[in-house]
Amino acid sequence: MEKNIKDVDIVLLRRRRKRRRQMAKFTAFILLASVIFGLYIKRDVWFPRLEGIGSKFQSVKSSNGEFSGENFPLSISGGIDYQVGNLNGYLTILSDAYIYIYTDDGELYEERQHAYANAMLQTAGKKLLIYESGGNRFRIDNKRKNLYTKKMDKNIIFARISDNGNVAVITTSDTYACKLTVFDESGEEIYSRNCVERVTDLTFNENGTGCILATSDAANGEIISKIISVSFDSKKDKWISDVLNTMCLKTYYDGDSILVLGDTKCAYYNSKGEFLTSYDYPSRLTDWDYRNGKIVMLFENEIKRQNYFTTIDSEKREPNQNEFSNGSAKCIRLSDGKVLVMTKEGIIKYEFKGGGEKNINSESSYEKFILIDDYIFLLGYDRIDRMEYKG
Repeated sequence: MEKNIKDVDIVLLRRRRKRRRQMAKFTAFILLASVIFGLYIKRDVWFPRLEGIGSKFQSVKSSNGEFSGENFPLSISGGIDYQVGNLNGYLTILSDAYIYIYTDDGELYEERQHAYANAMLQTAGKKLLIYESGGNRFRIDNKRKNLYTKKMDKNIIFARISDNGNVAVITTSDTYACKLTVFDESGEEIYSRNCVERVTDLTFNENGTGCILATSDAANGEIISKIISVSFDSKKDKWISDVLNTMCLKTYYDGDSILVLGDTKCAYYNSKGEFLTSYDYPSRLTDWDYRNGKIVMLFENEIKRQNYFTTIDSEKREPNQNEFSNGSAKCIRLSDGKVLVMTKEGIIKYEFKGGGEKNINSESSYEKFILIDDYIFLLGYDRIDRMEYKG
């Protein structure tokens, strides 16, 4: 029988079409990979250009002499949440996308992108630490450049940096409450510890060879804390303190003694972890500052609308409680043994044991301040200003 229409192998045609589609996808993949590889190879050329574009929309800018012929105040755009630190005399500002390093005259020394979500800032000496709270990355910089970056296996709870450049990172863990990992100044891991306790703070000793871990737990319906002494050249803990019935907020290693600052009381321990003395707070703790063995704590009695500050010197460990009538205190700092309190009316200076009240600034639009050398930097919602302070 003669056929007018050729037999067509449908299966063969489908195979050919499928093969052509696969070849097209493969070719597109090769082209895309080539473009990405080319961009990566040339990243030193194009990435700085992108950074230049981003810098046109700085979230922190100096006034460039528009006000009083000086670079201050620095303007903060869009009400961004920023953090500040003292980088060996330079004002360091961390925004949601950038690190800004300013001289004390308000000149921009360096600007870098960090691309970290939930970024947190810590400074120590000539180095700064930026880490992702809830993420897994951190980086170490100095005023000139980024020194190194790290990516942890688990999410970071918090991190600390010592004066000699060691970095301690507390991360989550699948089998323990958390994990401590310590890196030296070059980024090499030198110590790790799986923690069965929930670590709330960490403080390096003076030479960075060990640290104090503050832990918190619950017992009989209340929060309790303990401190643990760790040496980086040993897997065994040096000692563990007795329980303190408060939640530890911060620890300070002060040579011969250790200060534990809790939410309801503070306590001193000796270098062997033995309890020395404690101080129960008169009301709610709202702020504090610690410098060179001295601490000042700011309290607020909301019912009486009254503020207090208490100072303690680690040598005598005797609290000096001071009451003042201004009920709008926001921030408290120590400078050369003087106490500086920011209120709605400005900054007031007191002697360490109280008295000697002196108004040194009447600005009312700021919420906090920090001291760097001979300057007070006033921190507001949309600007940062500077005033001289000679002590």
